[in-house]
Amino acid sequence: MSDTLQQILEELRAQRVQESLWSTEEVGAYFGGKSKTACGIVAAPDFPDPVTAPGVGRRWLPEEVRAWAKRHRKPKRRA
Repeated sequence: MSDTLQQILEELRAQRVQESLWSTEEVGAYFGGKSKTACGIVAAPDFPDPVTAPGVGRRWLPEEVRAWAKRHRKPKRRA
């Protein structure tokens, strides 16, 4: 396989991974806040570990973020 084709394939794979993972901003949006809010959330000791890759930065698996949110959901107050 040519070097150019191999490079294109690697770039496409990186894009696909990036689309399937959430950035800090996307984590913040999920919780209804901004990236500053997300920085506090992702710093929680029991928050899922990020997936890191060169050129991508820290990203999180959406299903792990949702599961964490479900475990930390506050019960509804009953009147």
